[in-house]
Amino acid sequence: MPLNNLCRRLIMNRLGYLLCLLVVGLLLFIPAGARAQVIPAPEDILGFKVGADYHLITYDQAIDYLKKVASVSDRIRLKEIGQTTLGLPMYCAIISSADNLASLEKYQEIIKKLSLARGLSPEEALRLSAQGKAVVYIDGGLHASECAPAQHLVQLAYDLVSGRDEKTLRILDQVICLLVFANPDGMNLLADWYHKNVGTPFEVSPLPYLYHYYAGHDNNRDSYLANLKETQHLTRLVNQEWYPVILYNHHQTAPFPARIWIPPNSEPTNPNVHPLIVRWQNLIGSAMGAAFDSEGKEGAISRIFFDTWYPGYVTQVVDSHNIISILTETALYRYATPRFYTVRDFPPEYQDLTMSAFYPSPWKGGWWRLRDAVDYCLTASKAVLEVAAKYRQELLFNKYKMASEVMARFQKEPPYAWIIPRAQTDPGNLALLLNRLILLGIEVYEAQEDFTCDGLSYPRGTLVIPMSQPFALFAKNMLEEQRYPDLRKYPDLWQGLVQSRKIEGSPLEAYDMMGWTLSYQFNLKIQAASSLVSAKLTPLPVVNPPAGKVEGSGSAAFLLDHGQNASFVAMNRILKQKGKIAWARKSFTHDGQSYPEGTIIVSSVSRDFMDKLARDLSLKIQASGSRPTVETIEVKAPRLGVYQSWVAVEDEGWTRFILDEHEFSYKSLHDADIKAGHLASQYDTIVIPDHYSPELLLHGYRKGDMPPDYVGGLTERGVNNLKQFVKEGGTLVFLNTSCNLATGQFQPAVRNLLEKAKRDEFNCSGSILLAEFDRTHPVAYGMDSQQPVVFAESCAFDVFPSFAQKSSPRIVAKYAGDNLLLSGWIHGEKLIQQKAAIVDIPLEKGKLILLGFPVQFRAQSRGTFKLLFNAIFYGTVK
Repeated sequence: MPLNNLCRRLIMNRLGYLLCLLVVGLLLFIPAGARAQVIPAPEDILGFKVGADYHLITYDQAIDYLKKVASVSDRIRLKEIGQTTLGLPMYCAIISSADNLASLEKYQEIIKKLSLARGLSPEEALRLSAQGKAVVYIDGGLHASECAPAQHLVQLAYDLVSGRDEKTLRILDQVICLLVFANPDGMNLLADWYHKNVGTPFEVSPLPYLYHYYAGHDNNRDSYLANLKETQHLTRLVNQEWYPVILYNHHQTAPFPARIWIPPNSEPTNPNVHPLIVRWQNLIGSAMGAAFDSEGKEGAISRIFFDTWYPGYVTQVVDSHNIISILTETALYRYATPRFYTVRDFPPEYQDLTMSAFYPSPWKGGWWRLRDAVDYCLTASKAVLEVAAKYRQELLFNKYKMASEVMARFQKEPPYAWIIPRAQTDPGNLALLLNRLILLGIEVYEAQEDFTCDGLSYPRGTLVIPMSQPFALFAKNMLEEQRYPDLRKYPDLWQGLVQSRKIEGSPLEAYDMMGWTLSYQFNLKIQAASSLVSAKLTPLPVVNPPAGKVEGSGSAAFLLDHGQNASFVAMNRILKQKGKIAWARKSFTHDGQSYPEGTIIVSSVSRDFMDKLARDLSLKIQASGSRPTVETIEVKAPRLGVYQSWVAVEDEGWTRFILDEHEFSYKSLHDADIKAGHLASQYDTIVIPDHYSPELLLHGYRKGDMPPDYVGGLTERGVNNLKQFVKEGGTLVFLNTSCNLATGQFQPAVRNLLEKAKRDEFNCSGSILLAEFDRTHPVAYGMDSQQPVVFAESCAFDVFPSFAQKSSPRIVAKYAGDNLLLSGWIHGEKLIQQKAAIVDIPLEKGKLILLGFPVQFRAQSRGTFKLLFNAIFYGTVK
């Protein structure tokens, strides 16, 4: 080595050594708390930068990183808020200044008082608004395949916790930020699937299973009922603990070629929100747009595609809780794989890059990477936080203002309350609905005396939801009938043209459901009060169904009501105890009491077992010393299979959800299981859930689109095996549009007259209709003669006569003739009036059951669950 290089090396080593000593010496004089503020960057822990090509952060990695940050920073706390469906701990990261975090309970109490508004004068509210901090909720990853939002939360946390710039310090001082990974299970599943396929021909292949164990994409349709554990945790966080001023829910499906969709929203607008909510959504959207353009980020678009009509989303559910909801949809290719676009890839209407009021800086194409999407999410989130910091006091006072004005409104105009009689066909459904509303911030009361309202008399114990409460608009949104606006009549509301143009042709649909009235979905009788309720009312923290008990003497037989969902849980438990169950074919009288057809008759179980069952399930069970004299059908524990296509569909997940909830045993069947045959020796009933199309059911993914294990569908071979299954005595149950597979492949004397109907002939993409039921058929046991049903791209059948009466299809339910629409929207209703909705089709030794509407829709339509359950048990009757 040359002498001068050797000297230089020694000098540098000596200087480095002295510099290390100097740093260590200085650190000894720095207080321990200050030394702890050395925040590791994400790449220091993960080994790659957030948004790097071909790398996705798992949920486990994200939480591990945040825990390390929390261990060295006084700007962040992690709080476990519950467990996911698959058992992972779910966390909320709370980020603010050290001083704010030290007084967290104080600020929680302030925003709660302002949100509930009771007992506060305007002057007191102004004082609290000056003292409080703006709470902002931001989540990501609800839809796991939309990767950037969850990834950006890691970078956002680091930027906020480590930032020393003026904007960040202002945000930390004025805002308390709640960061939540909304679907931890899915974040892990998606990352594992992607990393396994990176570098293979299947790098961007879709998941072959749902990214939420039960709900998949529908986890963003669960918010107004909160069936899922994750939804319940988020609901409790938002509506019971923090009452944020803004809730920001990130997604990643921008209308191409835009790079991000931001508010203002498209039409129609749900009417059950305070006008200030809409104004602030527009203001925040404008602030976002300005931030994108100031940073040179092209492609922000508004006022297209995404409306606010349906309140089942994470966002819209909180609008009527006086929380400003913000949705954005950032552009996505696939996962962490980059993609290059040219203008020629754009739709023709975007290729000339025309500027418009809601798309002022069109994207010109180029590379699009996960990191680009992460950066857009970061810009949007920081814009929201800056608005919250800038308008902190006004936003806090508006919480009080909106709550006060909502309460005052319903002291002067109807509905003044919702009156709920205790006597319902399914008391368990009533308790479930009201407890979910309580979780969602609604106050439920019990009358302590008899009272009269609108000329009707109600007994003591009647349940009441007064509308003089802060979140009354949410109760109204859930319980009233929806009347979807025909946007063709209101071009001025949405067209934005100098001269509005009248729209001809088929109606304009909502993004999701048009009607959802929960009392109809649960088949409950709930009455809107047109006058004030004058009765002593006591608030209920929880609504309990009537206590269950076994009445009568003897143990030769036990009689259960077929109309209650809990009775199906009971049947499954009884059969596991080797008890015997029969259903009465006709109405009858026994021991001086009358019972309807379908009454469940149980034998060969002990009185003690039935006593416990009644208590646990809140069921009223009648015991008898003798078995009723009535014709019955015996049902057995069903050997049940549920078809699970590799083209994952949400309806399959919801089907599993309600089967698990009601304790059915079943096996998920894949294409290979069906194609293997010998089904009748293994199963009594096979359920085919709703699907996108019969073609996808038959053919599935093409070769080359997915790894070999996941290509192909049922195929002709699988369908032939299903036909053989039915010939040998099996029962096939088809749900909603999967009925088209039955009519197409089995060719029964039944036709779905809506299968090829055009939109200008018929349109009812998500509403509640009235149906009529043949209660003498086992599939309809426990139903009312007329009952609401959900209709969502559903079926209506023409049934043709047969020469052989034994093989003739039997109509179990049909759509009503008069008063068909209960809630939502329908166009062309004459096409389906008095047409069959459910059909039982005998086929050699077995049968096909076509349930032509979604009887278990998103696990919400609880009034019609029993149609599926009955069909499953009916499959054991040979």
